[in-house]
Amino acid sequence: MIAARTAQAGLVARIWNSLLENMSPESAKKILTAAIQADAMTAGQAFARQAPHGPTLEHFATILERWKEDDALTIRDVRLAASTLTFTVTDCAYARAYAGMGLNPELGFILSCARDEPFANGYSPCLSMRRSQTIMQDHPCCQFTFTWRE
Repeated sequence: MIAARTAQAGLVARIWNSLLENMSPESAKKILTAAIQADAMTAGQAFARQAPHGPTLEHFATILERWKEDDALTIRDVRLAASTLTFTVTDCAYARAYAGMGLNPELGFILSCARDEPFANGYSPCLSMRRSQTIMQDHPCCQFTFTWRE
């Protein structure tokens, strides 16, 4: 997934720059974020269709293995309870890759971090996400809580 996202990042950066040439930064951010979040929601819906007995928090938690592929994320302190999934991301290859490409951290956030909540919402309307901080925004880690509400 990291290879695909970094390949996409080059194209998205060119689209971002074109948008900025033709509109305000706020409008450009709104358009790009909406498109990327719509894609993430669709991906969440597709993942939900893979759940053998329908979407559940337990099935959703299996996505962490995919997110860790190719050392894209280092995930620690995973806790799965009856209605919550919490974990901490301590290393993010996306943040490093985007920085290496010279991308603005705000664009990196839109490309990757802004996908998380719509992915969860696409997976199920019962799932909500809270993230207190991100590596992409220059914090030492990303702290996630996903909550399942019937």
